[in-house]
Amino acid sequence: MFTDLFTQLDSFAKALAGAVWSLPMFLLLLGCGLIFTVATKFVQWRILTHGLSCIRGHYDRPEDAGHVNHFQALCAALSGTIGLGNIAGVALAVAVGGPGAVFWMWLIGLLGMSLKFMECTLAVMYRDQRRKDGQPQQPGEQFDPQLHEVRGGPMWYIQKAFVDPIRAIGNPAWVVFKILAVLFAAGTAISALGQGNMFQGWNVANTLQTNFAVPEYISAIVMAILVALVIIGGIRRIGEVASRLVPFMCVVYILGACYVIGSNITEVPQCLWLIVKSAFVPVAGVGAFTGVSVSLAFTHGLRRAMFSNEAGQGSAAMAHAAARTDEPIREGVVAGIGPFIDTLIICTMSALVLLITGVWNRPAVGTVSAIEDQTVIVAINTDVSPRYQSAYLDELTGPAVADVSIFVERKQGDDPVALHLPVEELEGDHQAGWAGLTRLVLELPPLEDPAQQPEEVTKRGQLKIGQPVHITADGAELTRFAFDTSLRGFGKYMVTLAVCLFAFSTMLTWSYYGERGAEYLLGPGAVLPYKVIFIIFVVVGMLIGRFQTVYDLSDGLVGIMAFCNLPAVLLLSPTVLRAARRYFSRLDSGQMQRVQ
Repeated sequence: MFTDLFTQLDSFAKALAGAVWSLPMFLLLLGCGLIFTVATKFVQWRILTHGLSCIRGHYDRPEDAGHVNHFQALCAALSGTIGLGNIAGVALAVAVGGPGAVFWMWLIGLLGMSLKFMECTLAVMYRDQRRKDGQPQQPGEQFDPQLHEVRGGPMWYIQKAFVDPIRAIGNPAWVVFKILAVLFAAGTAISALGQGNMFQGWNVANTLQTNFAVPEYISAIVMAILVALVIIGGIRRIGEVASRLVPFMCVVYILGACYVIGSNITEVPQCLWLIVKSAFVPVAGVGAFTGVSVSLAFTHGLRRAMFSNEAGQGSAAMAHAAARTDEPIREGVVAGIGPFIDTLIICTMSALVLLITGVWNRPAVGTVSAIEDQTVIVAINTDVSPRYQSAYLDELTGPAVADVSIFVERKQGDDPVALHLPVEELEGDHQAGWAGLTRLVLELPPLEDPAQQPEEVTKRGQLKIGQPVHITADGAELTRFAFDTSLRGFGKYMVTLAVCLFAFSTMLTWSYYGERGAEYLLGPGAVLPYKVIFIIFVVVGMLIGRFQTVYDLSDGLVGIMAFCNLPAVLLLSPTVLRAARRYFSRLDSGQMQRVQ
C-alpha cells in the first residue's frame, strides 16, 4: 500500500514539476526580468551602490514602522535563499545540466536583482499594518513594535491593489485576483514544509549520517529543538539570529571555496570558458556525466537559479515587508542585493569547485567483471588519477556503507538508467592505497514482489559485464566530494558545517513565510498550529529518504508561486517605476540626507 502511495506521489511530483517548468514559465521569468531591467534603467547599478549604503545603516530610522532594520531584513531573506540550493542545487544543475547550466544561472541571477527590487518594493508599499489585538492601525497612530505588527508579501499587494478596490466598485473580476492571492498563500504554506523544511532536513541528516555515521533520529531531534527555539520568537528573533549567522556561514563557505579555487587558479579561465561554451554547444557524456543538450542545460540552470535565489517567486518579499522603513524603494534596492550574493557569488563558487576538481564527470571506480546470481563483481580501475584516489578510497572505507551506481542505459540529454547498490565487500590491501585494491563485491538485494517492480526487473536484465561503476554522489555529497579531492578530509567537515548552517537558517526563514501564508488563509489563530506542524515536518523530512520526490514537488510549488506573483508585479510595475523616479531624483539631488 505504502509502495503504491509513494509511487503515485513520485509520478505526481514529476508531472507537476514538468508542467510548471515549461515554456510559459521560462518566458514569464526571463521576460519580466528583462522588462524590469530595461524599465528601471538597469537598477542593478543602484542596488550595488545605494543598496550597500542602506545595509550599512546610513538610512536607518528607528521611528519608522517595521520590526527589523535593512541589514536584518536582508539577512533574514538571505537565510531563506542561501541554503542547499547553493550546495546541492548547484551540484545537481552541473551533474545533470552540465557546465552550461551555470551560465543560465548567472543570467537569472542578474535579472533576478531587478525582479527582487520590484516585488520587495511592492511588499513594503502595500504591506498590512495593524495592532496585535487584530484592530487596524488608526491614521496618525505612531507605530509601536510592542503593540503593532506589519506583514506583507504578494498575497497582500494582490489583496490591497486589486481585490479590495475592484470588489469595492462591484466588479466580479476581483475573484480572479483573490484566487491568485489564495493560491500564492497556499503554495507558500505547503512549499515551506517541502522546499524550506523537508528538503533541507533530508540533506542535513544524509550528510551527517554519511560523513559521521550520526543516526537520522538524533539529527532530527536536535534540529527540531533548535528550530523551535528560534521560530517561537517570530521575525524579530529570526532577523537577529540571521544577521549573525548569515555573514558567518557565507564567509566560512567562501573561504573554503577560495582555497580550492586558489589551489587550481590556472584552471579557472578554462572552466569559465567551458561554462560559456556549454551554454550554447551540447556536451558529450564523459565519466559519470551522461551528456546534455543545450535546452536541458538551460532548463536546469533556470530551475536551480530560481530555486536558489527565489527571484520572482515572491517569498523574500515577506521578509523585506517587515523592514523598518517608510521608503518602499529603499527596501527594494536592499532586496536586490540578495540574488547577487546568492547566485552570482556563492553559486559561482560552488560551480567552480565542481568544475575545477572535475567531480561532475568523475571517472569510474571500476567495471563489472562478473555476475554470479545475486553477486556483482567489480574490477578496480587502476587508471584513476591521483586526484581522485584518496577521495575514492575514503568513500569506500568510510563509516557509512558506500553506494555505487551502474549505468545500465545512458542517453545524452536524459537521466541515466542506473542500479544503485551498496558495497558489501572491498577486497585488497586498502592500507597500501588505491594500488592495493583488487575488486568490489556488490549484492543485488532480493525483490519483494517482481511483478510490482517492473522497472527494477528491467534494470537488472540490462546489467552486463564491462559496464562502468561510479561512486554515487548526489546533491551536497557531490560538493563535499569535490572539496575532498583538493584536500583529503576537508570536504567532510567543510560541507557538513555548511549544509547544517545553510539548512538551519533556511528553515528559520521559511517557517516565517509559511506562517504568513497560513495567516492569510486562516487568520492569526493559524500561526501557532502552523509552527507546531512545521517542527513536526522537520523530523519527518530528516527521517524519510525520498529525495527526488521532495525536490520535484518543491520545484512545482515554487513555479506555482511565481505564476501567481509575476502577473501582479507586471500590472503594478508602473506604480513602482513612478515611485523609483521620485526616490532616485531626491537621492541624486541631495534631498535625502544620511542618518549616520
